[in-house]
Amino acid sequence: MEQGVLQLTLAWDGKEIVSAEIVSTRPMLAGALRGLPVARVSEIIPRVFSLCRNAQDAAARLCVQAARGERAAVDDARDPTLAVAIEAIVEHLYHLLMVWPPLLQKPYRANRIQEFGAWRKRLQAVVDAAAAAALGVDLSNWLNELEAPPFADRVAAAAVALLPQLSAAEWAALIDHEDFATQPTFAGQAVETGVLARHAGEPGVALLLAGGQRVQARLAARLLELRWLTAGLVEPSRLSALVDATAIAVGCGLARVETARGTLLHRIEIAADCVERYRIIAPTEWNFHPQGAFVREMSGCPAQTRDDARIRATCLALSLDPCVPFEIRIVDA
Repeated sequence: MEQGVLQLTLAWDGKEIVSAEIVSTRPMLAGALRGLPVARVSEIIPRVFSLCRNAQDAAARLCVQAARGERAAVDDARDPTLAVAIEAIVEHLYHLLMVWPPLLQKPYRANRIQEFGAWRKRLQAVVDAAAAAALGVDLSNWLNELEAPPFADRVAAAAVALLPQLSAAEWAALIDHEDFATQPTFAGQAVETGVLARHAGEPGVALLLAGGQRVQARLAARLLELRWLTAGLVEPSRLSALVDATAIAVGCGLARVETARGTLLHRIEIAADCVERYRIIAPTEWNFHPQGAFVREMSGCPAQTRDDARIRATCLALSLDPCVPFEIRIVDA
């Protein structure tokens, strides 16, 4: 299945980006699951999602278990929490070492490519809690020397609110309409999910937010979360906050997984052991909502040239971290 793209169109008047518009060609996989045997869900979803694969797999398995009234044992060999955490750590390292330094064209850790490759290899080789703990100690020590790449920005427009951290049980009553998966809202408003929403209260991040530096705040929050997750490899109990599920009714379950990109929700309804309805609410649908963080922060953003407009849009989009490629088009306002 094609993953689709986000088409980001900027209206530019020669001085600033007047407005932004988003069109998503991302296919809605959840609808294609309807009528299939429930056993196929955990086979199909990890194959389709190339990014956040472990998180998607965990959400699928947990919502099915919840719908069936099954309880996964904490010490089950298939417990997904460690895999979800390691996947997020790799994503955060990739952004901080591989994506942002060349984008900003500033000197940053001469050996960053080799460092990323070495840590990714070690992380992906972890098979149990003991190996995770040993690696966590090494990575924590290394992270003491890592800083967030510097980025000078200042948001002109009022930003959207941040998505609060809710449990699966709290989410159960909030996914209340069919189009929630494509244009989700919280309290009737578009909101932002991800590292900034999870760490906005940290002093350094809060200071950046107060100064309107939201892209830099997201980079700082990403580094904070990377350190938090790495500490969780040594103390696994803290990672339990990443994943949970709840039974909504007989044959209906919902799972929540905190991914590197934000909150991921899966909701399933089962009838005769087949999928009657399935919904996936991914972080991209929150952050690239038609009235969401990207659109709001781009509107009124100063840009003296088309190249400047494109660079600013690219940086903002990457800080919001979509799970599909994006294309930027600039039109005259």
